[in-house]
Amino acid sequence: MERKDQLVTPTKIFNIGIALISIFSIMFLFWTQLTHVNSFASTWDQVDYALALDRYDLMAMQPHFPGYPYFILGGYFIHQFVDNKVSSLTIFNILFYFSALFPMYKLARHYVSRSYSLGIISILYSSTYVMVIVNQPISEGAALAALWWYFWSIHWAMKDQGIGVNSLPPLFLSILLGIRLSYLPFAIGLLFLFYKKWKKKYYTNKQIVIYSLLTIMCQFIWVASLVFSEGSVKGFVKLSLAFTSGHFNDWGNTAISSDLSFLERVKTLVLDNVMWTGISSQTILLAVLYGILVSLFIYQLSNLKKDFSQQLACIMGICYLTWAIVAQNIDKPRHILPLVILFIFVLLTNLLKKIRNSVIFILCCLLLISQTYYSSMLIKQQAIESPATIQLANYLQSLDQSAVVYAWEETRVFQYINIKTPYKKVQTYQVFLHDKSYYQHRKILITNKAVEGFKAQGINLSGKIKKIKEFHSNSIYDPVYNDIVLYEWKNE
Repeated sequence: MERKDQLVTPTKIFNIGIALISIFSIMFLFWTQLTHVNSFASTWDQVDYALALDRYDLMAMQPHFPGYPYFILGGYFIHQFVDNKVSSLTIFNILFYFSALFPMYKLARHYVSRSYSLGIISILYSSTYVMVIVNQPISEGAALAALWWYFWSIHWAMKDQGIGVNSLPPLFLSILLGIRLSYLPFAIGLLFLFYKKWKKKYYTNKQIVIYSLLTIMCQFIWVASLVFSEGSVKGFVKLSLAFTSGHFNDWGNTAISSDLSFLERVKTLVLDNVMWTGISSQTILLAVLYGILVSLFIYQLSNLKKDFSQQLACIMGICYLTWAIVAQNIDKPRHILPLVILFIFVLLTNLLKKIRNSVIFILCCLLLISQTYYSSMLIKQQAIESPATIQLANYLQSLDQSAVVYAWEETRVFQYINIKTPYKKVQTYQVFLHDKSYYQHRKILITNKAVEGFKAQGINLSGKIKKIKEFHSNSIYDPVYNDIVLYEWKNE
């Protein structure tokens, strides 16, 4: 009896230790998020979302299509208590993602003990690149939270026959798509649930029809609100077709509009976006720790075919990966975040379900501590350091002599800040030459994005421009406009 007690006591201490470390990490990061709220609108999308809290107008791109109604609604609610519009959207992301700890825990608890479940959710929650994006005024943070709730609702519905429980997946899918329509591939999860329950004779054909109609009705709620805000079905359809065409054929950097080959897109998305940025957060230590864990996972690969939720995660991940390769902008790693959280979930649940030794425990503790440190550091940095686009806008404000600046998406930030220096968005060289002729007595300034666009059109600008200023910020926050160079056009 004494020997048994001696064996039990260290195990309890070990479990308590895991729980305490996990809870401390979560609460520390949550506190850091709330005390270092990002209040910068530094990209086109972020400005769109912020302006929508003043006036919701899709035609004015407040926000841009498809409207993100649930995200804007959440930000609007927080805005009743917080003056800053950008901070309101960020706080909504933070609070909603914190709520996702519940479905994370419930999913992990299906595989491992309470203490190990706390360990898994703390690693998931502290994932550094996830923390960076959650603390930005964009819809990804809220969408990731909705994805966790949707994932858990399908997991629960598979085990329960109640009408209420089985109505949750259609509802959460509606919330997910009403926050971010580009997460549409995750609808495969609901179809997978229908198939599995029909195969096991838990669903009749009639029930599948009923729940399918419920799914459509739930989607109709937010779609109808957009149609109403636009004024007519015809106007809404026209706007949606125009935006979709532009996304796929013009500025969306999809497989259709990109100059990269298919293999180059896959390499960029998988190696750079998912592995280096999404999982490792551009940090060598995290890359090494995850590399070791992945190696152990491959060595001890479990049979995923026997587990519904593991299958579900893999199927949804593969569908979204395909979608990301074909239809998403690979210049923005934030689009691959769903793949990151699903991968880490599958990795940890399989490792801790099969291997329970000191090596795994030490690796997970090192990973958690490292992620917590890097996440807190980047959260604080993001909240206080001006993005490159804001630095550029402030510099233009400080100019004494009259000037006009030609840029690309930076102009949306200029509009939001309401700078006094005249600015123009220009994409073609001929338009630039024509427009600048109206400003012969002003200094002509041009950003590197506009210059790169002209060079891509075959224009030789040698001897025509002079570099006058550079602006830099951390690329993990914004990989597209983190380095901005301002040029002066030489008078001919």
